Amino acid sequence: MVNHLTINLHMKKYFAFAVFLIFTLSGCQEDNSVSQIRNFTDSTWQRFDYLNFDFQIEEIDDSYDIMVLLRTTEDFPSQALIINLVMYLPSGEERIREYKLEVKDKEGEMLGEKKAGYYERFISIRKQMKINETGVLKFEIENLMTKYLTPGIVEFGIVLEPSK
Repeated sequence: MVNHLTINLHMKKYFAFAVFLIFTLSGCQEDNSVSQIRNFTDSTWQRFDYLNFDFQIEEIDDSYDIMVLLRTTEDFPSQALIINLVMYLPSGEERIREYKLEVKDKEGEMLGEKKAGYYERFISIRKQMKINETGVLKFEIENLMTKYLTPGIVEFGIVLEPSK
């Protein structure tokens, strides 16, 4: 009877350890994304305050997804934030594009996930982008809104992650 009880306790310990190990390993997902975020004083972006973000590219065999991280409040005055984005590739090539980043829907409701005092959106601007040289990938972002001050912008960032 004692041996049977001892074996049962050992089996329970091994079973508990196995369950712990499975949960631990399944929770380990590799997140290789990198981001840089600019925080705005008083949640206001000035018209000629250019944002600059630099990312070191070390792997040329990977493709990348590029997203804008936008955190806004209900003080944002328009339906969309209009920006000009210049991407400087490590090769020296420049890619320039204007983006209209939706902040509110047609009814004026805020888009994104509601957080503590702001709304957060991840907006895809490029998928599966292949970068052919190592070096620094630079972004320059210009606020193209018509007024000098754009209220309601808490943070603006760029997220770079390996494509899946």
